[in-house]
Amino acid sequence: MKLRTWSAAAALALTALVLPAPGAAAAQLDAAAPPACADGSVCFWSKEGFGGDYWEWTARSGYRDMPPGLHDHVGSFVASTRACFVNWGPVEKRDVFNGDWRSRYLGDFGGRIDGVGPGAC
Repeated sequence: MKLRTWSAAAALALTALVLPAPGAAAAQLDAAAPPACADGSVCFWSKEGFGGDYWEWTARSGYRDMPPGLHDHVGSFVASTRACFVNWGPVEKRDVFNGDWRSRYLGDFGGRIDGVGPGAC
């Protein structure tokens, strides 16, 4: 029976594939903890990563158009209630659930969102 031996370079390369990079753990922790948003609300930011202009929509306020700084420009959001994101041209709707959040939304529906309303779409 012939046993294979690993070279130090091969073992190091395998270790690099298995272990995360030093900053990766911190990035994962940040991604797992979005900012707080009050119960019954959806919080919106104009920039990805929860920065820039901020607006808090509440379910009890009913349907609202996005404010000018966020119209077709939502970079990130945190939902603490069920809501419906709406684009009017062409009509598209996205269901959002309590606990949903996105730190990068501008390249997705955040680049088209016109308004938000309560409940399911």
